Order: sequence, then C-alpha cells, then structure tokens
Amino acid sequence: MKFKHISLSFFCSLLLLTGCNTKEAVTQKEIDQFINSKDLEHVSIQKLNDQEYYIFSSPFVYIYRSASDYVKSSGLIKEGIVIGGLEKGSIGLIINNLQVLKDAKTYSVMIDGKTREYQYGGEKYLIIKDHRIWNPTAQLKITFLNIENNKVFETDY
Repeated sequence: MKFKHISLSFFCSLLLLTGCNTKEAVTQKEIDQFINSKDLEHVSIQKLNDQEYYIFSSPFVYIYRSASDYVKSSGLIKEGIVIGGLEKGSIGLIINNLQVLKDAKTYSVMIDGKTREYQYGGEKYLIIKDHRIWNPTAQLKITFLNIENNKVFETDY
C-alpha cells in the first residue's frame, strides 16, 4: 500500500513537471497583437515550428516565441538582401535583389567547408534551416545560383 502511494506521488510530480515545461503553440491572435504593438509594416510571418515564428519587416527580422520572448535583429543588408534572425539551426533572409528573385534556381550554404544545396523558388522571405547554423558566430557562406550554376549572389555571414 505504501509503495502505491509513493508511486502515485512520483507519477503526479512527474506530470506536474512535464506540464510546467510544455510551451503552448503560438496563436495568430498573439502574433497580430505583437505586430500591432511594434507598429510593423509590410510583414511576412513564416512558421519555424509550433512555438517559434519568423516575422519579417524590413530591415528587421524577428524570432517570435511570445510577446515577452522574442529576438529582434537589424539585418545585415548586402546587395538588396537582408540577412538576420540568426537562431540555432536557422537564419532568415528578406530578398529584395531582383536578379536573385528572377534568376536564382538553387542556393547553397557552406559551413565549416561543407556545402549543402537547396532548391529556390523565388521566395522573397526565406528561412534557411540547417542544424549546423549556430549563434553567435555561424560563419556561413550563402550562394544563389542560376539554372546554369552561375553565381547570381554570394555573401559571407
């Protein structure tokens, strides 16, 4: 009988701890309230996962978790591309470079001398997901290529 009480107490404590650590999904209402509170214009919202969103509003890139838990980065602007929102495993881009938007078909990401290539469909707002991206010094190279594999844009970050 005593063992059952100890087991039950342990199980209840475990459930309580698990419940405290579970973060609820962000709602559209919360995101809208945040955008209004920051008076953001020309906004694009991209879902990273259920608890994190990229909010793009040039020249800023936000990583949003809640109204009190967000990161605002003033993006590095190179040749019409805003690069910011560095997060473990991802980085955000706002692409205003017309040549990239029109001609690029793939992009590659080089980290630690190893390159991975991805398809590019002309997105203005792009999240590059790669588990090798790590804050604060990601040290990566991003290259956009056209259909003939010629460089359209390249930058180090």
